[in-house]
Amino acid sequence: MAHKMSAVEYQALGREYYKLKQYDKAIETFTTGIEACPTASLYDYRAATNEKLENFNASVKDGREMIRLNKKDVKGYLRTASVLEKMEKPETALGIYKYGMKNVPVNDKNFKLLQLLHDKLTRTLSPPAALDPFTVLPSELAEMVFEYLSFRQKVNCMRVSKGWRDYLSKLPKLWLHLDLSGARKPVPRAFVNTVFKRSEYRMSRITIHRFEYMDVLRNLAIAAKHLTDMELISLPHKSSPALLEIVRAAKNLKRCIIHETITLKDVENILEARPLLEHVLFNALDPTTSRDFTGKWPVALSSLQSFTMHIGSVMSDERFDFTTFFSRTPSLRSFSLRGLTNAQRPLSTWPTDISLLPPLRSVSVNETGKIGIHLFPPTLQSLEISIVGPRDTLEVSELLQSNLPELTHLSLSGYANVTMGFLHTLLDLSSNMQNNPGAPLSRPTEQPAKPLVSLKLSINVEDDAGLAAILSCSKRVLTPALQHLTVPGMKCTDDDIEQLVAFKTGLKEIDLSCTQITGAAIVMLADKVPTLENIRVHDCRKISGREAIEYAARRGVRVDYRMNEHKGGRKIRM
Repeated sequence: MAHKMSAVEYQALGREYYKLKQYDKAIETFTTGIEACPTASLYDYRAATNEKLENFNASVKDGREMIRLNKKDVKGYLRTASVLEKMEKPETALGIYKYGMKNVPVNDKNFKLLQLLHDKLTRTLSPPAALDPFTVLPSELAEMVFEYLSFRQKVNCMRVSKGWRDYLSKLPKLWLHLDLSGARKPVPRAFVNTVFKRSEYRMSRITIHRFEYMDVLRNLAIAAKHLTDMELISLPHKSSPALLEIVRAAKNLKRCIIHETITLKDVENILEARPLLEHVLFNALDPTTSRDFTGKWPVALSSLQSFTMHIGSVMSDERFDFTTFFSRTPSLRSFSLRGLTNAQRPLSTWPTDISLLPPLRSVSVNETGKIGIHLFPPTLQSLEISIVGPRDTLEVSELLQSNLPELTHLSLSGYANVTMGFLHTLLDLSSNMQNNPGAPLSRPTEQPAKPLVSLKLSINVEDDAGLAAILSCSKRVLTPALQHLTVPGMKCTDDDIEQLVAFKTGLKEIDLSCTQITGAAIVMLADKVPTLENIRVHDCRKISGREAIEYAARRGVRVDYRMNEHKGGRKIRM
């Protein structure tokens, strides 16, 4: 009986032929052994022999068979990837290495070799040296890219490399705005000087925060001939004299914003020092330390276009002489004043003759106590009046004082016992009450009135009138121009919404918080108002479940819904 050779014997015989360089006989022997009893070692030796004969395709095929027989054996991956590299297929070889690293156990003694070869090939496929994109981009394009970054991001980019630091420091346009608003710790004085030099002394805007060296800011204001915009978020304690010096030093200053607490006398001094300012905002005023504040505004502010002042504590509106102020500001377009209080004579110094008013486009007044709708110029486009504290009434005579054909944004809050037709009276009617007290109510026909774009109401209407009845009183409200409607706390039910959606509006946002609507109102709005994007219904206690909210979402309308449980209860978001 003839002896049947084992796989080990075929392997040993084939290796002998290989040593004698009889490669054809070696392949034949390995093939016979594979046919009799296939093993990974026989495939490995046949692959090595085929590789010696440069039969690379056959060698790769045997290597893949090795992987198929035992995915956890590293030899199949090493053999296959090695031959693929010789075939100049490095990407395919890299894929084999990656596949092997997924299947070979990490504790295998040859796993590190597999990983080493993978990393080496990865580096080979990468560029010999990573190119900095800003060394090949045109300087104009690189500068445009960096202009989209915040000041803090630009500073961080300076730390990437010496090349980036040198490159960015030579782009003065990037450093025209010294913006310290993102500072997380005190800023050293040398940093401001460095940035000023990078701007090539053409810095035009500064935003200061966490910087206490007022002498540096004064010197900067003197040296920066192009400085037109200054915003001070924080200041050192008791820095009013130094602040005034900085403002005086900035000869070309046009815009001044101060968030830190200052006094009314400081405001008066700043405006006197720089009467050509165009935009000012004083965000935190302390009137209690300004006993010497006259409120008479002795200097003409002929260039002032925007004035905003927020008072931090109680100040009688009698201390602010509106008539004198408006007479000093013929170019004023925007006026915002918050934090006043009054007793029995609200806004007693407000002009009573329209000729004494500048061509205002925006007025915002927030006051504690009584406040009416006073005389406004026909140029007015935005009006916001908010009463804090006890609710006041609106007299018809007040509503008729002004003709507002340009008004497109209206916000009224804090009034009580308002007549249902107050919007019609305010927006559609007028009467020359002073010259002809008995004149009939009418609206001028020489200039068509613009429809409202935004309306916000938070008032109490007499006779328990519903929202739809109130809004439909004026022809200027429920039109295709209306985009934003905010009516939190107003009397509004599903019936009002049903009447509301019958009008063709351009509503994008509607706030119905604290009203009596149910989910049915949300469904109606989502179905009937094709332009709608957002509905806010916080604290609408008749809404139960999420069905209507999810339905609106499927229609492309976002619904903001939050319930605040009172008396220490938890907040619920839906």
